[in-house]
Amino acid sequence: MHHVKNLAKRAGHRVQKTVGYRLLRTKKWGVDWLDDCLRIASEGWHPQFRSLEVVFDVGANIGQTARKLHLRACPRTIYSFEPVASTFEQLRSNTENLRSVKCLPYGLSDNDQEAQINIYTASVLASTCDRSPILSSDCEAFERTETIQLRTVDSVCREFEIDSIDLLKVDTEGADLRTLQGASEMLASHRIGFVLFEFYCPTSPITENGTYCPVDAFLSSQGYRLISFYTDFVHEQQSIGVYNALYMATPEVLV
Repeated sequence: MHHVKNLAKRAGHRVQKTVGYRLLRTKKWGVDWLDDCLRIASEGWHPQFRSLEVVFDVGANIGQTARKLHLRACPRTIYSFEPVASTFEQLRSNTENLRSVKCLPYGLSDNDQEAQINIYTASVLASTCDRSPILSSDCEAFERTETIQLRTVDSVCREFEIDSIDLLKVDTEGADLRTLQGASEMLASHRIGFVLFEFYCPTSPITENGTYCPVDAFLSSQGYRLISFYTDFVHEQQSIGVYNALYMATPEVLV
């Protein structure tokens, strides 16, 4: 047995050295948020959310997350929200063969209203925030503004008669707190299983947009607990990066 373990270890080192991949234990937390969601759901941590049947993909961009969910989780319905017109057309084209994906041409925030969104050279950076720790209309990547429509999670759930959301994924480039505040009714009644949101740093002297602590305080006040962090990017010199945090309702507040 010891010989077999050594062979496996050496094989793992060869894979890492040759192709840049490293083998990890399958139950290690914080590697892949979807793996962690599926694991928790299958183990029944939350009696009302045992699968990812209904997903809100807020800030869907061109469908990267929708395709990942479709292939690995097979939800009944993925509501993909993308407010930028040109990006929405790419989203619809990329997901037209995925029956579970429902594309909606508006963003989600804390009010139903029109708003201005800043468009940058990379479509994934589009944001309704004037400034965040990594973005502003003064930076070289800024291209233009566009008028978009915003809704709230709560109003969309009322319109489509959605009783519960298994996963609320929020990637709105600094406006994540506003999006979650627009889900206050669903969160307060614990009708959302998992919440995944993006942030750039814990706090910032520039703005709250894109920072972690205000979102943590809000979700904690609604009875949600931190599960894990996921790192997409870390800046070499500045104290910023691109991170995601996964939350779920604590057992004490389940009804």
